[in-house]
Amino acid sequence: MRKKILIAGAAIIVLIVGALFYFKFRKLDDFEPQIKAKLQKIVHDASGGLYYLRVAKVNADVVNSRIILSQVQIGYDSVVYNQMRANKQAPADVFTIRLQSLALDGLSPADLISKRDIRLNILLLEKPAVHVYHHRLDYERPKKGQSVSSMVEKELGSFGLNVLNLKDVDFVYHSEGSKVQTVLSNLNVSLKDILINGETEADTTRFLYAKDATIQLKNFRHKTADSLYTLKLDSITVLAARNELRIKSASLQPRISKENYAKVMKARQDRYDIDVRDVVLEDVRWWTLFGQDGVYAGRATIKGGNLEVYSDRTIPLGKSKKVRYPHQQLFQSDMAIGIREIKVKNMDVTFMERSPETMQRGKITFNNTSATISNVTNIPSWVAKNGMLRIDADTRFMNEGRLKAGFRFNLKRQKEGVFSVYADLGPMSGLTLNKATMPLAAVKVREAKVNRLRVDINGDYNKANGKILLTYQDLKVDVLKKGKDGTLKKRGLITFIANNFKLHERNPKEGEKARALDAHYARPPEKSFFTLIWKTILAGVKESVGM
Repeated sequence: MRKKILIAGAAIIVLIVGALFYFKFRKLDDFEPQIKAKLQKIVHDASGGLYYLRVAKVNADVVNSRIILSQVQIGYDSVVYNQMRANKQAPADVFTIRLQSLALDGLSPADLISKRDIRLNILLLEKPAVHVYHHRLDYERPKKGQSVSSMVEKELGSFGLNVLNLKDVDFVYHSEGSKVQTVLSNLNVSLKDILINGETEADTTRFLYAKDATIQLKNFRHKTADSLYTLKLDSITVLAARNELRIKSASLQPRISKENYAKVMKARQDRYDIDVRDVVLEDVRWWTLFGQDGVYAGRATIKGGNLEVYSDRTIPLGKSKKVRYPHQQLFQSDMAIGIREIKVKNMDVTFMERSPETMQRGKITFNNTSATISNVTNIPSWVAKNGMLRIDADTRFMNEGRLKAGFRFNLKRQKEGVFSVYADLGPMSGLTLNKATMPLAAVKVREAKVNRLRVDINGDYNKANGKILLTYQDLKVDVLKKGKDGTLKKRGLITFIANNFKLHERNPKEGEKARALDAHYARPPEKSFFTLIWKTILAGVKESVGM
């Protein structure tokens, strides 16, 4: 009896081991066609026949519930797309995806074929290559069809995933009619606790159906459509659970040097050179951002950097374009923008200009600038509650005089360009101004002490009116002219007349009280917003010194 039991037990063990070896080594001879058919049907039906799925090989470890798909390709049928476009039902964007392997852990072949309410441990995609093709449609885009969750529920019931890892993703965005591509290389994505069902479809606490997500991108490079600049991002990190987006450093680098700018540019336009560090966006609303419904954030911070704006006035103006003020540019965006507050720290700002008279560059600088920018929005409901975009800054003018300044942009009257500006500059040496006055005005300040400059300006799209208070003492200047060798020379007689008969040596005069002077400037159509501000201030300064 015992012998029979032992034989039976041994036979059972042999059968079990044999089954394990069968599933372990035969792999998917029985399941592979059914799995391919199931997956292809899901992709085809969910896209209305637009997309197809191809899989070279399906390998599985049945015992350990693991499936690996090799050489996976998702593409779109161009014939179907053109038919949809002719019927005005095609989306503007279509895509292709290629990946070397896709690994599913926690799912047996039988589960994938027949099980509903699937839950997986890990899904790993290695080296995906994603290409998105954007087309310009001559009709309004079709309304969003059935939701992702409804498509999933139809085929699978619901879908849950513990971890989704995408490693070394290459992403390319092609825009119809444009030679410029947006390329993202070596993108890494980790999504945790994913659940797709009817409830999570509208769960705004989730990011792409995940409770937590981390997205990292390094060394992003993008050439602008006009080929004048390269946008560089050192690293981008999305921390979805904290609703944060972090950029280690970002720069907009000109591709044409200042020396060659006049040789290359046929019409005058400002040249920008921007480099900022440690950019953080908090309280980001991902569901509106990824749905292309707008950019919403509670707070943004920039913890350092440089901004340079360069204008070469030796370049002809060319065909005049409509100038837009900062708040008007907000309303030109196709996307809703709502940022409660932007904090800027330790920013150096430079405005540089090349004069056609002296052929030299002058500049003014604002060093170690800190600023608070609030209510940056073009959203009507936000504007109805708060119609003012405010900028308040504290800086060192020419790295010397303490300057406090503020801008107020009326969002409710942005079409008229209504704004106001205030500025208050403390004591500084007038000699510091030579970096600007010598190249741009052919005037050298030989001696001067600025005590205070206070500015109050109100304006609109066409003009500005202001009150300018300038107090100073011991003003002496040299009037210059350009010599044959290109250097600036002193004009003796004009300098003598200026210092002895024309310019006021001090303001206010001895025994008099300082008073603010009226200043006015009508903006020529081609002049910028900041030119309007500068020219209005200059009008008051000139009258104060007797010019």
